[in-house]
Amino acid sequence: MRLFRPRWRIAVSAIVLAVIGLAGCTRFGATISRPSDPVVLDGSALPRLVGTDPMHIVGFSWDGSAWHQVPVQVDERDFVSPGVIYHLPTALYPNLFGTTTPYKILVYTPPAHLSPGYVMSSTYTPPDSNPMFDSNDELSLLSADTGLQVGATGANPSAVNGASREEVKVTDPLAPSQFGYIYLFHSDTLTGGAAGSDGVVYNFSLDSGSYTGTYKMGMNSLAPNNSWGFNPEHSTVTTASYSMKLSDRWLNDGLSITQGGASGVNILDRSHYYVTVGCSRNEDTFDGGADNPGEGAYVANISGPVRAIRSYIGANSYTATVNTDVFYPDREDTVTEVRGHAGLPGYGSADDFATGTTGLTYSDPANTRVVIDGHPDVVTPITYTTGSAAPPSWQMVSGPQGSLVTVRALDTTITGLNVSTVYQDQNPASPAPCTGDAAAWGQNGMNVTLAGGLGSDHGSDADRNTGHPRAPSLPVLRVTRLLDPVGR
Repeated sequence: MRLFRPRWRIAVSAIVLAVIGLAGCTRFGATISRPSDPVVLDGSALPRLVGTDPMHIVGFSWDGSAWHQVPVQVDERDFVSPGVIYHLPTALYPNLFGTTTPYKILVYTPPAHLSPGYVMSSTYTPPDSNPMFDSNDELSLLSADTGLQVGATGANPSAVNGASREEVKVTDPLAPSQFGYIYLFHSDTLTGGAAGSDGVVYNFSLDSGSYTGTYKMGMNSLAPNNSWGFNPEHSTVTTASYSMKLSDRWLNDGLSITQGGASGVNILDRSHYYVTVGCSRNEDTFDGGADNPGEGAYVANISGPVRAIRSYIGANSYTATVNTDVFYPDREDTVTEVRGHAGLPGYGSADDFATGTTGLTYSDPANTRVVIDGHPDVVTPITYTTGSAAPPSWQMVSGPQGSLVTVRALDTTITGLNVSTVYQDQNPASPAPCTGDAAAWGQNGMNVTLAGGLGSDHGSDADRNTGHPRAPSLPVLRVTRLLDPVGR
């Protein structure tokens, strides 16, 4: 659940797992059919734990005869001025358009203190102003760690505060008869990461060295960050199922699937982010190809016992747009919070695969096993206009290298938006790609457009000329990528 209620949202549904037919049971006996899915709860859903030390919130599963402590992760969030994140002089902190009210956005914040299982890289984002677990903080765990229900009179685990006990029932909305339970407590001595890790390792590695000492954030930032240009990095995310290569804020340019007989070779050229008209705005210009003048910055880089969070801000003149990648053992979730001025013709994202990769095919609800080979294909797009029912939509690329399943959907109160899946397989591509190599190798994704462009009356929240926010409405695009073995 989310604290905000955006007017425009591309929401990724857990249907992705049902589509490929996963089924199973957890190690503690829960009948969850989608054990690799995360469970994420706002603090508002856990009132007995609000006000407690977030690092001492612990999770337990019951297997019918004994308790087992399982990894849980608490990520704190707070309303922070973009000016703080950009290391701007206080005189340049934005106000809500037409007012003197400081403009703040809800973002992930670094832990005030590290406890077992947590690693972070410093940014200018301050710790949560409320150091205790509060209503907008998030607690995450994996469905795989759920177990059986304990009777109402069942004894609690040792070393926990029984009065803080929260019973959470995890149910599959596609199969309500399948569910599991997790029990959350506050403990004076135990920590959420002391139960070990679910296996996500995020290594943030900036080529220039110290983030606060060398990162180029734009000409308006304070020294030493008052310059602009690319900020190359060699960051990685590694789990038992996949590894990813990350070369700048918006640049994901490597993916290898390593589970279930997959070959482990790289299959990704890059993920594209773009405005749907021309080449003036894309992931390269977001990263440093133009002086914005608000170049961009990191909000948070956190690796915890359940997931890793990589959150960053800045997309050319959309200086308050935030992109957040959340990595789990078998999937990646990307959330793009689009904040900007009027005039955006449309927005899209797509994954382009490594040119020359053989054996790959593309499928979605309207197309089955289209061979990816650099030769154009006739592929039926899945389209609809908001205000009418959205059809089922998912996209899968599969081969001996493993399977990548992506689900995109749109949930909005805005009518008249044109939503379409996109697919291109052409080498060399025509028109030429704006970024990456010369080919579109099985490139697939989704575009959202509106005749006349998206403006402040369509979810944008900033003045066209100044970029300062107008109103708290918020477009949010979501993409989930499930990394899966060969044969799905």
